[in-house]
Amino acid sequence: MMEALGAYIKTITALTIFSALACMLMPDGSFRKYVELVLGVLVLTAVISPFLRIFGTDQGHLELGLLQNQARLEKNFLSSKEYESVEQQRISAAYGQVLEDRVKEDLTKKYKDIDWVNVTFCQDFKDENYGTIESITIGCAEGNVEKIQTYAANRYGLAEEAVTVEK
Repeated sequence: MMEALGAYIKTITALTIFSALACMLMPDGSFRKYVELVLGVLVLTAVISPFLRIFGTDQGHLELGLLQNQARLEKNFLSSKEYESVEQQRISAAYGQVLEDRVKEDLTKKYKDIDWVNVTFCQDFKDENYGTIESITIGCAEGNVEKIQTYAANRYGLAEEAVTVEK
């Protein structure tokens, strides 16, 4: 207890001396008042911090502890194959959603009656064709199914059998 009190007093003393020296070395001007403010807040923080710890409201240490625990968990989790698999699934899901949205947007420019689009793409990260569209299923309320199927197949470089249009 006495060692902690001694360290506390030494810290306050050192910060006060540093603050006083910094203020003495600063030239007169508008910048000086900002330096004094920052140094004053630093000394005040050092004086108050033990009391905050005693009353259990030291948010700085609490947040730092949470960040350290999170970093440890991420470090352990990042090195596992499971995390790699989860990230690949997230990437594939996000890519698939963006791909479907863009294909639907593109197709509705030509055919207004398209309700939804489902895109299947190569999801093997090791394959050089990763992300390439393999098939498209299009849902539409009305319209010429054959025209939409032919247009989508030509537009995305697919065989007509890879494009399905459902009413």
